[in-house]
Amino acid sequence: MSRMPLVAAAGLLSLAPAVALAQAPVDDFARGRELRLAGRSAEAAEALERAASAQPQDADIWLNLGLAYAAAKRFDKADAALDRALALAPSYTDVQIARARIALFRGDAAEAERRLQPALQAQAPTPDAVQLRDQIAAALREGEMPWRFDASVSRARVSGPLPDSTLATLALSRRLTSGVTLGGSTEYVRQFGRTDLYVEGFAANRLGYLALGGAPDADFRPEIAVRAGLAGKRWSISEGWTVQLGLDGSWARYPVGDVRSLHPVATLARGEGFTLQARWINVLDEQDEYRDGYALGLGWQVAPRLRASLGWADAPESTQGVTTPLQAVSAGLQYDFGSAVVRIGGAHEMRPAYDRDELTLAVSRRF
Repeated sequence: MSRMPLVAAAGLLSLAPAVALAQAPVDDFARGRELRLAGRSAEAAEALERAASAQPQDADIWLNLGLAYAAAKRFDKADAALDRALALAPSYTDVQIARARIALFRGDAAEAERRLQPALQAQAPTPDAVQLRDQIAAALREGEMPWRFDASVSRARVSGPLPDSTLATLALSRRLTSGVTLGGSTEYVRQFGRTDLYVEGFAANRLGYLALGGAPDADFRPEIAVRAGLAGKRWSISEGWTVQLGLDGSWARYPVGDVRSLHPVATLARGEGFTLQARWINVLDEQDEYRDGYALGLGWQVAPRLRASLGWADAPESTQGVTTPLQAVSAGLQYDFGSAVVRIGGAHEMRPAYDRDELTLAVSRRF
């Protein structure tokens, strides 16, 4: 039956207030969801609270309210809202996944695994459920195996009469119960017939990192260098899609002078399945000359344990001991064996003086 005959029968004036009241919760829900996707969590929660109060039997409203609370790090309220949504719709997969994410955000991977089980037991688990399962498995491994060992070796062929170059790196780190990771690395570089040994120590957590290193009697690596970075909050821009902003900076003293850099970074992601990163590279080189460029990186999940990557850069760089313009294309594959990850990659670099082709093999292991 259409709405207009009802209005005619009951009288337009008497029904108008009731119609307005019925529409208000819908408007609050739509507005709250829009604000949540825009990253305005506090405002979203206020609108969704009004919607939930007006329509307490709507599981979608409670789900979005829980997600808004979670984005504002109000995890107790997020759990309570999602529990209401689950009570209203026990088989609602999005609610099951959201509850598992909350537990993972709080650092309780075991509880996240338990909450996700109903979503995984569905006849056809969604891609989001599968990706979250892998994230939880990785978090459980990290908790059980706080140590990480990294090793890599690269071999590069340089055009013209220049000799080939070799780079080898060893690193060891430990993740503390506080969430801070402490570690150190040693890098051996052999190029142009000369050798440098670069040593670095670092500390990192979810918010950023700080590293200090140097190469005694350096020929082309920094004599001393400081690196630091900040990682911003992930903003939800659409269902499953997030954007994260960051900033990396460094100061390095080379034999030829000081080089300073600042790199704003933006990363678009859909879970762990797809990432696109853009980096604006700003450099004040050893001659105090400003240079800039950019780098792009694309990564995607080819299979549950296999990941591929592509990259392109057109920017200044100083790894050869002097700042020069560089264009480079790269590609790689990574396979996760569980406690160990193996990566293989290649790059083609173009500089004014020569081209360079590099092949890299790397292994990471947790224990």
